[in-house]
Amino acid sequence: MALKRGAVVIVTYGELGRPCPAVVVQTDELGDKTTTVLVCPITSQLTERLPVRPTVEADSGNGLRLRSQIMTDKTLAVPRERIRRVLGSLDPAANDQLDRAFLVVLGLAR
Repeated sequence: MALKRGAVVIVTYGELGRPCPAVVVQTDELGDKTTTVLVCPITSQLTERLPVRPTVEADSGNGLRLRSQIMTDKTLAVPRERIRRVLGSLDPAANDQLDRAFLVVLGLAR
């Protein structure tokens, strides 16, 4: 399965391996050469306390059913076989929000 940065996917991870949405955050230049994919989980439980969680409105383009937040503070590497399917992709504005949040999370914002 070809995965591009900004793709909204369903992944299974954790002890229970329950399916949940996530967004692919690794660069497209890695292609399918890696055994894992860097993703950020997506949650519909919104919080205002963490400004590093970009809010994404649900729409047919991203495949989300509820207004959600990207948890950039919980980035993880999941094995490729744990990615079940692609729901859609983030729009350019959401991708920009994601980039800005990563600058803060990684300490690169100056």
